[in-house]
Amino acid sequence: MINFSGRDKIDAPPIEVWSRLFNVESLINLVPGCQELEQTRDGEYQGRIQVGVAAVSGTYDTYLKVVKHDETLHCDIEGEVSGPTGIIKGDGTFTLKEVEDYTNIEYEAGAIITGALAKINPTIIEGIVQTLIKQGMKKLNKQIRA
Repeated sequence: MINFSGRDKIDAPPIEVWSRLFNVESLINLVPGCQELEQTRDGEYQGRIQVGVAAVSGTYDTYLKVVKHDETLHCDIEGEVSGPTGIIKGDGTFTLKEVEDYTNIEYEAGAIITGALAKINPTIIEGIVQTLIKQGMKKLNKQIRA
C-alpha cells in the first residue's frame, strides 16, 4: 500500500476552486494525460488517461466516485485506475481552506497496487502520483487566471 499527502496553493477563493474540481470540462484539462472523461452519475466519473512515464507507460481506464462532500469544502473520494501493467485502487480526501486571497488545498490518500505495477518500488509510484498532482494544480491555477 502507498500513502501520500500534500498541500498546494490555488490563486482563487475556495468556492471557485470547488466548482472547477467537479466540472467535467475543467477536470479534463486538469488531469495530466486525460484523453476522455464523462460523468456517468451524480458524483461518479469514468475516463481514460495516457501515462508516458517509463515502467508505467500506457493507457489506463479510470473510475472516480465522490463518496461524501459537504459545505465545509471537504470531500471523500474513492477510485480505480486499471491498465496493461496493473490496477491501483484507492481512496482519499481533500479539503479547501481560505487563506487571505487564495485557497490551500490539502489532500491525503492511500492506494493498493496489483499486477506488474506492484513490482515497482512504491516510492517511485508515489513520486509519479505526486508529480501528476502538482501538474494538475499548476494547470488549475493557470485555468483560473485565464
